[in-house]
Amino acid sequence: MADNEKNQNNKPFGDEERKDSIFDIHTAALREAPLPEEGNERGPVWMYVVIVLTLAFGFFYMGRYLGEVSDRAHVLFTAPPGAEVTGEVEFDLLAEGQRIYTRVCQACHQANGEGISGVFPSLVGAEWVVDEPDYAVMLTINGLRGELVRERAVYDGVMPGFGNQLDDLDIAAVISYVRSSFGNDAGEISEDRVAQIRELTADKSGAYTAETIEEWITRIEPELEGSAEAVSE
Repeated sequence: MADNEKNQNNKPFGDEERKDSIFDIHTAALREAPLPEEGNERGPVWMYVVIVLTLAFGFFYMGRYLGEVSDRAHVLFTAPPGAEVTGEVEFDLLAEGQRIYTRVCQACHQANGEGISGVFPSLVGAEWVVDEPDYAVMLTINGLRGELVRERAVYDGVMPGFGNQLDDLDIAAVISYVRSSFGNDAGEISEDRVAQIRELTADKSGAYTAETIEEWITRIEPELEGSAEAVSE
C-alpha cells in the first residue's frame, strides 16, 4: 500500500503507463468517418428546376425567333410554301454608277456634277467625259495632276487614281453614269473597254498630266478594239 502511494507520488500527473498495440490505435482511428470536403454539398432541388426551365426557355426562344440554324450559310431566305418567288434582280449599270459616284466622286465634283470653279472641274458637258470617254477611264484609273484649263478657269490640283479601289465594271458604271447625267447625253462605256485600257496602260505609274495623257492616248489608240461607246451588256 505504501509502495503504490509512493509510485503514484513519483508521477506528477498521476498517469498510468499503458502498453496498447499500435495496430489497436490505428484501427480505432480508421473507424472514424471522413469529414466531407467543403464546397461539395448538393444544392437545393429548386435550383436544378430553375436551371432546367431556363435552358428550355432559351432553346425555345432561339428556335422561335433566331431563324434557321443551318450549315447553308449562303442561303439568306427561304420562301414559305405558296409564296411567289421572283426572278433574279437584273444588274443596273447606271444605278450602280450613281452609287459609286456618290461614294467616290461627289465630294469633289458635287451632287450636280458642276464641281467648284477653280478647284474641281465641272463634269457638265466636259469634253473628256462626253466626247472622249477613254480619257475619263485613264484618269479614273491613274489620276490627274497639274494645270488644267476648262471653261476659262484654271485648275492646278490633284485628282487621285482609283484603279486600286474600283474594278473594271465599277469604272464602266460610274463613267456611264456621268456620261448620261447632269445634262450629258452620251452612251454607256463597256466593262471590256475599261479592261483594254487598263491592260494597255498597266506600265503607267503615277497620275497623268494634260500633256502625258495625250501622249498615252496616241500610244494606245491603235491597239484599242471597237468604238469607245461600246454599250455594256
